[in-house]
Amino acid sequence: MTLTHNAFVQVGAARDGLDPYLACARRREMPAVLVETPAYLAWRRKLRRRPFDAELAVPAPEDPQQVAAALHAAGVAPALVLAGFERYVEAAFRLAAQRHVAPWPYVGPAFRPPDKAGQRTALSRRAPEIPQPPYVHMRLNGTAPRLHDGDGVWKGTAATLRELDFPQVVKPVDGGGGLGVRLVRDETERRQALAEAATAANYGGAAFTGLLVEECVTGTEYSLQCLAWEGKAHVLCVCEKVVLPEEDGGLLGFRESGHIAMDADQAPPTLREVAQACAEATGYREGPFHIDLIHNARGPHFLEMGFRLSGFGLVALVGRATGLDWAEQAFAAHADRQEPARPNGDTRRRAVAQLVVTRPKQLERAERLAAEDPRVRVEAAPAAPGTEEFTGPDLASLAPDRQRHATILGKVQLEDDSTDRLRSRLRYCAAGGQAG
Repeated sequence: MTLTHNAFVQVGAARDGLDPYLACARRREMPAVLVETPAYLAWRRKLRRRPFDAELAVPAPEDPQQVAAALHAAGVAPALVLAGFERYVEAAFRLAAQRHVAPWPYVGPAFRPPDKAGQRTALSRRAPEIPQPPYVHMRLNGTAPRLHDGDGVWKGTAATLRELDFPQVVKPVDGGGGLGVRLVRDETERRQALAEAATAANYGGAAFTGLLVEECVTGTEYSLQCLAWEGKAHVLCVCEKVVLPEEDGGLLGFRESGHIAMDADQAPPTLREVAQACAEATGYREGPFHIDLIHNARGPHFLEMGFRLSGFGLVALVGRATGLDWAEQAFAAHADRQEPARPNGDTRRRAVAQLVVTRPKQLERAERLAAEDPRVRVEAAPAAPGTEEFTGPDLASLAPDRQRHATILGKVQLEDDSTDRLRSRLRYCAAGGQAG
């Protein structure tokens, strides 16, 4: 017997603690169900995150069959299935299609979210005018790929690794939140990065399925926060990003630390054109998505896209920058068949930004600014839960989350009438985390 009708099912919890879809479901009096790993459900309860009406533990939420079985056993009949975390995006779309519930079929009757390699291939075929960093795609099977020319190379704009110039970036095709991303400056570092990635664990403990090795393109990095509706890409917000290098095991990684958010109307028109081309190339017709790119003298270079709301607290930042509730817009499109609203161009808004603080010096600088200006606010991060109550397998499953959580000391929110002054203040705080 069905116990929960017309439910909203979220596959995966948002790691920034917002879970904005929960509020959307509550406004509509829809039962809200969260599906996650047993270990992460216990972790988020210790963090005192807002509870869903039902929380179902599934060993591998990336498997839609496991999610479907858990829903059936709990008597949950979903009306809408969405992903709350990058790792579980594909499972959410596949489950919705199998159950014939939103966002299917409006997202695209046969839509399957491509991984980072699939996105590159789709753009190469259907939007070749958008530049991409030269790259190769390498398969993984639990062992490091051999580095003879051509070995392990599946697809790419370069036929072999030797065609790529250094420095290069090594990244998992199915990772999220910067997990496993490394900057390599020579063949020795690349060999080390490939070997580490081949045996590293994704969120939930599974292995990565493949890697991209690409030339490191320099320029200003942006993130576009978008919503597709009937095949048209609406760009709600554009964020200029601060990405800092950090040493990890002798290699340099990347941490997406800061964002300066602006209304889409203030962004270069070329960025909006990229959003439309990406939606069309991947066949994504309805729902939230974000795009990461680097802009330089040659224009915007595509890096990757995600078919969900952004993490890192960007849903809240988009609201502050535009006055729009990105989560509500997405939920209304899927659940209510409601066309997205546009920002009120007549309302002047201050420039807004945020910085995720990971170093004591960053925190000191931010607190110094906050003492002088009320428009600078510092929020401390909750303490990491103790590990005594978790089993060894649970801790292994939580390893990426524990590492990510342990490094975050807090968040800085800034606003100003001047974007240039805001950028200067953000970079002043961020610089406290750089060596020297």
